[in-house]
Amino acid sequence: MNHDFITIRALDHNDLDAVCAIQTACYPAGFHESRAVFARKLAVSPDSHWLAEHRGEPIGYFLTHPWAGDAPPDLDHELAGLPAAPDCHFLHDLALHPVARGKGLAPRLIEAALQWGAQQGYARTMLVAVQGSVPFWQRWGFKPVAAAAAYGKDAALMQRG
Repeated sequence: MNHDFITIRALDHNDLDAVCAIQTACYPAGFHESRAVFARKLAVSPDSHWLAEHRGEPIGYFLTHPWAGDAPPDLDHELAGLPAAPDCHFLHDLALHPVARGKGLAPRLIEAALQWGAQQGYARTMLVAVQGSVPFWQRWGFKPVAAAAAYGKDAALMQRG
């Protein structure tokens, strides 16, 4: 996969079928969220999601949004809206199609998200690490703060900032 043909761009509603297909390739069924959940995240925070493409074909995505408090949003739950006083940037779902892994895409998507959160003035960023990804997120400065059993038996709520 040639990096010259990889682009990172804002995700929009036309990309939701591709997002669902990438999700299916990346996660077991218990982690799948509905298209409606993704659409709602996009509706409440339209500028905080990214799509990675190779030669115009979607190969990865990163969904994020403002959040508040110390508990993550429920998995596969449509957000009614954003919190009235968001105090952090929640990194909801980073997924790379298996053919795109190991190509340096994750750092590009993470940098885009972290830059967006900093531009919004969020001093704190949270995420839930699943499928053994705690060491990956620790390399980005995240620290485990609690278990997140609703996201799976080994899931960990992590925070940076």
